[in-house]
Amino acid sequence: MLFRSANITYNFENVKISGISEDASTLINEQAGSKITSSISPAIWRDTRDNYLDPTSGSRNALYTTYAGIGGDNYFGKVLVDSIWYFPVIWNTTFSVRGRVGYVSGFQGKKLPLYERFYVGGINTVRGLGFGEGGPRDEEGEKIGGKTEIIFNTELIFPIEENINLKGVLFFDAGRSFDKTEYVSVGKLRPTTGFGLRWLSPFGPIRLEWGFNLSQKSDENSSKIEFTMGGLF
Repeated sequence: MLFRSANITYNFENVKISGISEDASTLINEQAGSKITSSISPAIWRDTRDNYLDPTSGSRNALYTTYAGIGGDNYFGKVLVDSIWYFPVIWNTTFSVRGRVGYVSGFQGKKLPLYERFYVGGINTVRGLGFGEGGPRDEEGEKIGGKTEIIFNTELIFPIEENINLKGVLFFDAGRSFDKTEYVSVGKLRPTTGFGLRWLSPFGPIRLEWGFNLSQKSDENSSKIEFTMGGLF
């Protein structure tokens, strides 16, 4: 099955940031107040997966972009390349590999909003890390996200009970976001590994995954269990 598509969306939002701690960094204090974002987001993708919900072969390759500055207060550009491939192995098992590279930057002298930065860590990026742990921090140790991100995910998916669409997964992730002052390098990616369960239930896809932090820092947990329901695998 081959599916090519493209779309463009318009977004208008008004975000208010308040209640900032007195000892927060300058970067965070600069975000206080209400800011309007008016943006367009063109995207294009090519999908050859054999199944939208539970693929075993094929790939999905996509390019997402955002241009903010059609009026409003925030001016920035964002681009994300996302590629995932599925390969059937033996005994109804599937191997998948995914790579994502993103970049975002403000322009016309405008500061990039903190909520538009890349925060790496969690079930949808690098499992085993907490939200934003795979990225830069300010001088106070607060997670501030990065302007560049690199993420790799590999999985071995195997059947547990085919009659009810229950599967197991073994995974290895590596990823990180980088600020503009940092040298972007694959060697600096944060690695994790783990396992989990996936159930294509009557209520939608369910994921339960346990990730282990292979480069644990002093204020981080050694592992993290996460659960999602309703999203795609």
